[in-house]
Parts: sequence; structure tokens; C-alpha cells
Amino acid sequence: MDSCNHDACVRKVPIFSDLDNEKINKLNSLVKQREFKNGELIYLEGEIGKNIYIIESGLVKLYRSNEEGNQYILRLLKEGNFFGELVLFKEEQLNSSAEAVGDCSICLLPKNALEKLIKSSSELSYKLLSAITSRLNKTENKLQSLALEDAKEKTMRLLLELAKESGIKKENGILINLPLSRDGLANLIGTTQETLSRKLSELQQEEIISMQGQKKILIKNN
Repeated sequence: MDSCNHDACVRKVPIFSDLDNEKINKLNSLVKQREFKNGELIYLEGEIGKNIYIIESGLVKLYRSNEEGNQYILRLLKEGNFFGELVLFKEEQLNSSAEAVGDCSICLLPKNALEKLIKSSSELSYKLLSAITSRLNKTENKLQSLALEDAKEKTMRLLLELAKESGIKKENGILINLPLSRDGLANLIGTTQETLSRKLSELQQEEIISMQGQKKILIKNN
């Protein structure tokens, strides 16, 4: 585990971006950096949380597993996102697992260090609370969508979310590099791989999208 020798990692997180240099330097002195390979566990559901995690580069999926070992993907997080923040509010086991999607660089900030900083900064406390509230709202909206939308609507919403997060603008549309397998993407929207593939084919027939192999989809300009 290496020490971060720059403040880029911390400043990528919106709730830290406006901190003064003194606080940023303090955080940098406490942060440790780790590299994770594709598919490597960052932490496992049931472990005791001791850190807040910041994604310096790469993607991370948070998921829960049932007794049969099946995964339910909760969120995909990209560069600049943080996770594991609930350990700030209660001392108990982590309620999800975190896994690298592709190679990742993760900065680990000890829970105790951030707690001290929060106590000394009402602005940071407010930003952290706002970020957590926003995540809860997104979770509520996702649950509502899973309950009310049909499979085609869920598929289109997923593509639009991926385009917003990491889409590449092209002359004829927005190109998406799919971060997960078809099975993983289907898991995100609460459907099966077969249903997702069928709905993608329908969208392609309607000339809304163009599938370019297994890992790329173009959302066409209309």
C-alpha cells in the first residue's frame, strides 16, 4: 500500500473539492493508495468497515449476495466517487461487497481521520449529508423504476444513464463502452440476460441504437 503524494485523489471528490489547502494537505497525509485488478475484492460484505474509499481511476461495483452466491448489483461507481461512508454513522458490518471492474486505483481514508475533520467543519458535514441524501433518493428512484417500468423502458434508462456517466460523443450519436457483461447489466435493472438481449435487439431494429460487438453500443442521434 502506497501513500498518495498528490491531492488529485481527494480533490476529485466533490465534497472535498472546496476545502482549504490546510485541510486537503491533512487528508493527503492520511490517505493510502491501493491498486486492484479486474475482479479483485476491495472489501467483502460482513467485514467491519474502517475506511472511506475514493476511486482515483477505474470502476467499482457494489453488490450483495444471497445464500446461493447470486449477486444483486446495487451501484456502479466511477472515478471521483466515494463509498463505504456509512461506517461514519455506525460501527457494524458492511452491508455490501465492493469489487473492481477493470483495473482500479483506490484511495483509502481512515474513518477516524474523516470523523475528526467533519467535527471541525460544518460545511463538510453538510456536503456529506447532502451526498448521502442524494444517493438515497437515487436508490428510491431505482426501486420505483424497477417496480413500474417495463423491460424495454428499463433497458433504455440504463443506456441513457451509462451515456451520461461515460458516453463518448460521436458525429452520429453517443458511444457507450459497456462496463459489465450482459448478465451484469441485466442484474442492474432487475431482469434476465435473455430479456435484456431481446430488448437491445428491438431497440436496434427501431434504429434507436446500434450494437457494435458485445461491449459497445451507439445511441443514435434522432
